[in-house]
Amino acid sequence: MKYSTIILSIVLLYTVSCSSPKKENDTVVNPVITAPEPLIEYGFEVDTFFVIKDEIRPGQSLGKILNEYGVSFSQIDEIARKTRKTEYDVRYLKAGQPYALFCEQDTAGRENAKIFIYELDKINYVVYDFRDTLSVYEEIKPVETKIIEDAGIIEKGSSFFLTGASLGMSDRLCEIISDEIYCWTLDFRHVQPGDHFKVLYEAKYLDDEFVGVGDVKAVYFNHLSKDFYAFPFNDGGFDDYFDQDGKNLRKFFLKTPVKNSRISSRYSKNRFHPVQKTWKAHKGTDYAAPKGTPIWSTADGIVEVAKYGKYNGNFVKVRHNATFSTQYLHMSKIAKGIRPGTHVKQGQTIGYVGSTGLATGPHVCYRFWKNGMQVDPFKSKLPPSDPIHESSRASFESFSDSLAQILEIIPYPEEL
Repeated sequence: MKYSTIILSIVLLYTVSCSSPKKENDTVVNPVITAPEPLIEYGFEVDTFFVIKDEIRPGQSLGKILNEYGVSFSQIDEIARKTRKTEYDVRYLKAGQPYALFCEQDTAGRENAKIFIYELDKINYVVYDFRDTLSVYEEIKPVETKIIEDAGIIEKGSSFFLTGASLGMSDRLCEIISDEIYCWTLDFRHVQPGDHFKVLYEAKYLDDEFVGVGDVKAVYFNHLSKDFYAFPFNDGGFDDYFDQDGKNLRKFFLKTPVKNSRISSRYSKNRFHPVQKTWKAHKGTDYAAPKGTPIWSTADGIVEVAKYGKYNGNFVKVRHNATFSTQYLHMSKIAKGIRPGTHVKQGQTIGYVGSTGLATGPHVCYRFWKNGMQVDPFKSKLPPSDPIHESSRASFESFSDSLAQILEIIPYPEEL
């Protein structure tokens, strides 16, 4: 059972370096008094507040929490109205998430909340500061970043994920390597005994506890005796991963717009429609996935349409260049900030799987345009991503060579 923790910190202590006056060459040396560093939590000096910590309980709203600590219903209503339809909407607080209340005591001895902190995860939190005018913003706890080296050999009956776990690599790190860096190059479902790898990456720690993966600095993977390197390099305004020859590991389009999904219906010129009960063309590929699964833009581009339609439901259409466009239908909701004119990156979440519009169950209907015509992406010749620009090649080669040397000296757990 969890209980509220009430922390009342009133610091009245001082560090005195000298307990009594001393004579030094007949000069009296007065005591040196140093005030202690203030205790900081969530960016606030907790010494001046009563701090109450707990977790959101099932069915508990922010209004119930705040009203119990002296916040008027009119203030609560203002907070709800001003955060509605923003990424900080208080209607979507999740049960089990930690929170903190910073309270001040009134003349009657009651604790009145002035600041509400909602933890999104172990690192990120949202501040609702209503001491004067309402201020809502997101912050990050101070974390320590360490550079970690790992190397592994895949044994018979094992997998990349199991090998990584045995080395202490997190599932998230393995996902980044398999699903984001090498997803166009290697199929990690078919790694073989004897395949081996090395990785150099950032690990984030909060009070000596591992809380997340930072940037992956370099990766080497040997599959069936063939070397595959991955080096991050900024060659166009953002980082991409390139191999040792400067070729981009990212293809122009992602293979799918959702992760871990299955194709429930392919592009067809004549398909029996499950809702309309008639045979008609189905000019899209349906990916079945649980409601709320993030939907990704399959390539960089600009949002052309983001709205609700009677048949399409909530949908987004993205123009990638003069030749290609993609469309994503039946979303449960469109992601925040996605509107016409918005620039999106490949893999960016633009919405969430649903069944709005003419749909029988949760899925995304992925539609693909080439030169203004809807086509089957599986049967279309798609462009590759650009390699390193010649103007950047010397810089890239110097950078990648230095990382390759670091990878070279990382030891394996045993000799190959």
